[in-house]
Amino acid sequence: MKKLFILFAVAALNCGVAQAQLSGLLDKAKSAVSNAGKGNSALSSAIATISSKLVPNEKQIVGTWVYQEPAIMLTSNSSLKEYASSVATKSLEQKLQSYLSKIGLKKGNSSITFSEDKNFSVKYGSKALKKGTYTLNNQEVILTFAGKTKPCKVTPQLDNGSLVIVMDATKFKEFMQNIGAQVQQLSPVVAAMKQMDGMKIGVRLTKQ
Repeated sequence: MKKLFILFAVAALNCGVAQAQLSGLLDKAKSAVSNAGKGNSALSSAIATISSKLVPNEKQIVGTWVYQEPAIMLTSNSSLKEYASSVATKSLEQKLQSYLSKIGLKKGNSSITFSEDKNFSVKYGSKALKKGTYTLNNQEVILTFAGKTKPCKVTPQLDNGSLVIVMDATKFKEFMQNIGAQVQQLSPVVAAMKQMDGMKIGVRLTKQ
């Protein structure tokens, strides 16, 4: 069962898999897990679920946070919760990193700084520093990049000392574009993730 979901996860982020095939793979994975029963030990370790209790407050988010790796989390109403294993999550995150590496996002080379005065700045590789303002609104951080009128809404979570920032795949692509990334190679990721109800992707950062 674990192998089935890993194969699905890897295939779902492969450039050569069409969206119609993705839907079929997802349906097969759901069906197989449903038939196996919810007590399957291979699925006992679930992907982390977004929680209001993990949202940082204004003091906790202040500081410079350095990129470590991609992150995947589920919403509380995600249809994937019952069969998504942590092993499969790692497989997805590794596949996602292969795409991010192609556009220059690697461990330790990028960071985001939140200031007490509600300004933020993003260092992305050797690109020019991107700046803007931010606000905390319930479970979201709303980032408004300088020169942009459309805010970028992301979900922050404090997870075991790390700051995880996740969002819908389309918003993730927009976020990367805002910080100067050439995002064409993320199109397969966005297409695949749209098939996965309630799954959000983003980045895991550690405080400098």
